[in-house]
Amino acid sequence: MNYEFLIVGQGITGSIVALQLKKSLKEFKLIEGGNPNTSSKVAAGIVHPISLKRCNLSWRGREFYDFSDTFYKEVNFESSIELYKHYKLLRIFASFEEQNNWIGKTNNEIYKNILSLNNKEIENVKNMFGSGVVELCSRLSVSEFLDFVSSLLLKGNLLKKDLFKANELKLENNRFHYNGDIYSKVIMCDGVNALKNPMFNYLPIIPNKGELLTVSSNILPSQIINCGIFSLPETKNIFTIGSTYSNEDQKNNVTVNAKEYLMRKLNKIIEIDGIEIMDQQFGFRPTSLDRKPLVGEHPIIKNLYTVNGMGSKAILMAPLLVKELLDSIYKNKPLNSMVNIKRFSKKINAENLDYAKSLEKSFL
Repeated sequence: MNYEFLIVGQGITGSIVALQLKKSLKEFKLIEGGNPNTSSKVAAGIVHPISLKRCNLSWRGREFYDFSDTFYKEVNFESSIELYKHYKLLRIFASFEEQNNWIGKTNNEIYKNILSLNNKEIENVKNMFGSGVVELCSRLSVSEFLDFVSSLLLKGNLLKKDLFKANELKLENNRFHYNGDIYSKVIMCDGVNALKNPMFNYLPIIPNKGELLTVSSNILPSQIINCGIFSLPETKNIFTIGSTYSNEDQKNNVTVNAKEYLMRKLNKIIEIDGIEIMDQQFGFRPTSLDRKPLVGEHPIIKNLYTVNGMGSKAILMAPLLVKELLDSIYKNKPLNSMVNIKRFSKKINAENLDYAKSLEKSFL
């Protein structure tokens, strides 16, 4: 079979690529290896444009949020499931300084309709410095979203569940050959697995381990709250608590340290004696050296692309970044220099050059 695109990876980003290509009536196939410990598989799905630690708009935050909001609402319509919902997030202040900073931002026109002060009591929560509200906040039910996309692709025979093997990709007459099919273009959405792949392993991707708890409680609020970590209501008396961030721990297991850290942070705002830990999960987020996404065409192999490096913000950033990549392919629009992987071209090494040469010679 001939396709225009091969997509590698059906995490959040790969799923978004597939939905945008499907909407544009492009022929494609997606291959997914099924790694259970990708960040997509355990992501809580909270979306907002604010860097809460500093109480600032994230880089392109409002732009990303507005585009994603429209995108996920269309997914709701197509799926006939409310996979994406609007929430308000309550930020529990840790100091008078944080409170004053928040108050100052609420008087700034830039933050109008984004931030406000919370004047209501939050039952059972210790908040001596008060709390603020992120008005522009939503939640994507990530596992259900991935299941919806998987089901949609399986119905169209567009999804293959298998590990992608870079050494089996061949190139002839500017066409990629893989497992008996032919593709004009390849988009890699493989997250931290890119580090094992000679296509893009020159990019400075840093795996960032995050751990989450599932807990049972009858005293945690029924709202999303954030106090350096978050508490997210799932069903009655069931909550997700997260998340940790570690660039150092690369082990494929949950840790006691992470569990104790999350419960310690939670204990600062609520009595944890009656909270029962039901489950603990982990995943690895793909972050980058300069904390900006990694998007663009391979500097040597034409029509080979990547969308990666969004860390914990793929749900927020990916819809617009994928559109911008497709616009660069079809409309020759330049990618934002802050995300374009051209900024790391000098990092290409001998292994990458050998792989590019082997592709060119693969049919000789």
